[in-house]
Amino acid sequence: MNKILATVVAGAMIASASSVLAAESKGKIEVIDPATNTLMLDDGTVYQLTKKVAVQGLKPGQEVTVSYETKDGKKTAEKVTVEK
Repeated sequence: MNKILATVVAGAMIASASSVLAAESKGKIEVIDPATNTLMLDDGTVYQLTKKVAVQGLKPGQEVTVSYETKDGKKTAEKVTVEK
């Protein structure tokens, strides 16, 4: 019984982890919209910015690395780093 329960719990953990995927993407900022807290890179990908991301100082044309999670098909940026 304990082995079955452990297998079920492990399967549930894997399933829940797969619904949120952490990743990074690099590119140039095409559009930054402080009103909607969104950022679009030159490849057309749109990211919803969390409150952790400071919009001030981000400008179109800057090379950035976006650290984000995908949940329910939406990309949510946890961190945006300007490349030098």
